[in-house]
Amino acid sequence: MLKIFLKNSLIYTVGHTLTSGIAIFLLPIYTRYLSPAEYGVIDMFMVVAAIINLTIALEITQGIARYYQEGKDDKEKREYTSSAFWFTVLVYLLFISISIFFSDTFTFWLLEDVSKKNLYLLAVFAITTNGIFLFTQKQLRWQIQPKNTVKTALINVVVTASLTVYLMVIRDFKVESIFIGQIAGNIVGFLFAIIFARKSYGFTFCINKFKKMVSYSFPLVLSGIGVFIALYIDRIAIKDLLGLEKLGIYGVAYRFASVAFLVMAGFQQSLSPLVFKHYKEKKTRSDLSKIFNIFAIFSLTVVSGSILFSQELVILFTVKDYYSSAGIIAILVMAVFFSNMYIFAPGISIAKKTKLISLISVIAAIINTMLNYTLIPLLGLSGAAYATLISAIITFFLYIFFSLKYYPISYNVKSTLLSFVIMLISSFGIIAIFDEIQFLTIIIKIICLIFVFIISSFLLLEKKDLQKFML
Repeated sequence: MLKIFLKNSLIYTVGHTLTSGIAIFLLPIYTRYLSPAEYGVIDMFMVVAAIINLTIALEITQGIARYYQEGKDDKEKREYTSSAFWFTVLVYLLFISISIFFSDTFTFWLLEDVSKKNLYLLAVFAITTNGIFLFTQKQLRWQIQPKNTVKTALINVVVTASLTVYLMVIRDFKVESIFIGQIAGNIVGFLFAIIFARKSYGFTFCINKFKKMVSYSFPLVLSGIGVFIALYIDRIAIKDLLGLEKLGIYGVAYRFASVAFLVMAGFQQSLSPLVFKHYKEKKTRSDLSKIFNIFAIFSLTVVSGSILFSQELVILFTVKDYYSSAGIIAILVMAVFFSNMYIFAPGISIAKKTKLISLISVIAAIINTMLNYTLIPLLGLSGAAYATLISAIITFFLYIFFSLKYYPISYNVKSTLLSFVIMLISSFGIIAIFDEIQFLTIIIKIICLIFVFIISSFLLLEKKDLQKFML
């Protein structure tokens, strides 16, 4: 499993680097053509999209993830995929119908201006096409097709970015250009994804397999709502307490923090399918421990980089209105890592304890909500970032605590914590001493970054393992 993971993880990481790179390089355009309040509208609809994608399809993709690899033959696997796909299409068509019927009410509720109904409807179609695209892309993941998964992601991003930039820069569209670009990118993306996995789709619906998948995934809807609140209550609270302009600034900080997914994506997208396929094998537990050590090295390096270079990045890619976002980027980077590290706690999913997953998610949502509404009035945007980080850490440790009961894995906790402490002290120490942007300070920061990578590698990898990974 380890060799397959490393190969697939590299493919996912390269693909995510390219797609995230495009998104980051679009920031100078977005921040120059959109005000913080307009950027806040985009972030608000991103929150709406998240709750829709997490709930209306009953997390059916998680059911496919759990049962697809256990299918006895291609016919049975096709029945799983097709049943879930047609159900997903149906519920999104229902979502569009309801959204159009109540468009005046929802437009006023979200945008406080009924005259912006066309913008609302574009967002609805973007959410719908994105939901179908995510389903078809995830199906490539469950079939362990990393190259095709990356291809569809690149197709989606290139089409979306090209059309968005054309409409925003040449045709002088504003927020509408974002949603039109997303609609086009999603449609082209899911068509290619279906073509790549065409043997898994058919005009069939197996009620027994649908019930089997939903019985597994339905409890995860509550978990999805909890995850949504845990991930997005910061945006909701900021809009509620501070307004759309502050939400736009926070949204830009989160875009920079998404660099964490350059590390996370490769591990997250390749690991889960392999765990479900190989968890009964003896070597899987030790392989997971080694994979976590590799993950820790790269994540610590990324966190260090976000601490050291957040100010330079914001000045380079945005305008003055967004400079205040620099102070919360590193906090959000750590929050992104902790909120996605549940992949190293697979025991709950292996044991099919989906109700326990839901309980953890609800606890995380409650903690995050309380922290956001407590800390934002005191600390502003920093309060939202710290609230998100604290709740993510608590959630991760809950996952680890219960997962080890069902699927014990020996992790190198002491060395990981020591590496984390060294990273924080060295990185914050450097920016405390060298706080001005100069050529010499940049060189010193680069040296510090290399130091973090070397020290964490020395602490977390045995020599024989390092040699093995290099071969």
